Amino acid sequence: MSTDVLLPQWGMGMNEGQVVKWLKKEGDPVVKGDALVEIESAKVNSEVEAPADGVLGKILVPEGTDVPVGTRLGVLLSEGEDSSILDSIEPYAAPAPPKAPTLARRAPAAATATRGAGRRQVVTPRARRLATELGVDLETVQGTGPSGRVTEDDVRRTAEEGPAPSGGGSDIPVREVIPVTGLRGAIARRMTESSRAPAVTLNTHVDVTAAVDLQRRFVSAWRRHRLRPQYQDLVLAATVKALEDTPLANAHLVGDELRIMDEINLGVAVAVPDGLIVPVIRNASGKTVVELAQGIRELVRLSRNQSLGIDQMTGSTFTVTNLASYDVDQFNPLLNPPEIGILGVGRIEVRPMFVDGEVVARSIGHLCLTFDHRAWDGAPAAEFLRKVANNLRDPEWMAD
Repeated sequence: MSTDVLLPQWGMGMNEGQVVKWLKKEGDPVVKGDALVEIESAKVNSEVEAPADGVLGKILVPEGTDVPVGTRLGVLLSEGEDSSILDSIEPYAAPAPPKAPTLARRAPAAATATRGAGRRQVVTPRARRLATELGVDLETVQGTGPSGRVTEDDVRRTAEEGPAPSGGGSDIPVREVIPVTGLRGAIARRMTESSRAPAVTLNTHVDVTAAVDLQRRFVSAWRRHRLRPQYQDLVLAATVKALEDTPLANAHLVGDELRIMDEINLGVAVAVPDGLIVPVIRNASGKTVVELAQGIRELVRLSRNQSLGIDQMTGSTFTVTNLASYDVDQFNPLLNPPEIGILGVGRIEVRPMFVDGEVVARSIGHLCLTFDHRAWDGAPAAEFLRKVANNLRDPEWMAD
């Protein structure tokens, strides 16, 4: 019996991928779990594995082709199966564009010609359907997806704001035009999705003098691990402890369901040359501060080598983003859907404070919590932020 090889969905934000390279040829024997084809999505490259033993009977999608999630990439034949069944299976063909509807709003002819000249417009199937529903002329839509593909968000934006102008709208010369594609395009789509949530940001500051002292004490203790302790390591540990005490914070909002997750998978924002990615420390609950530190160092190393796997890029349940090294006190971090909370970490500054009737210098840290008000109310969100702050104010539990 033949078995289809389908393009899986790696993470909720993935809608499509590009076939980069077939690792097996037609006629090659394969074993379940063998890597068949390399796929590039917006944020990661990964390999689709053989779902069964057999022979790669037919490749349906050639290299360099963009296809939506769920597309049949190829067909496996079981041992001894008649290959004539493949004759009726057609290779993948991109859906034909629908007949353009009559529109009340149309772009100037010059804009349409400029956008379409010399380059084939690539549109995802979902975007085509949505354009038909909303009466949007796809020729007026500027694609922001990988390789300039037109996505559903691009169609919605055009429907709401009108077509993008063909030029800059002024006489100012343009130094450089940078397509918002690939990782940058993925970030743009995710941030657009995040902006639709009714998000609220709470800011607080906390005396982290004891945490800074503990960080210094860790310097000698961590030498055997070849690690230099950072303030962020302590923040990650404090956040995980607060999540353990507050299951509601460790949740996804999907449609009209609030899903309290059983595992704490901590996402940590990491800056890379092309933008920002959020690798994941999986099963963070129960890890010591040094284990969390080892985990994030390894993820950062893989991020910079572009070697992150799917498991290391998906499934986060709460995210931490840190701008302390940029001397930022407070900011409004954007949610990482479908998560309902994200913690922003600001810098530490030394302030004079009254302690036991005396003015002394204390280290003050800044924390910013953005939460989705559809899933979380202000009082419990504030209580969660206070727990993180208290875990940093009195950090001796990390030394155990």
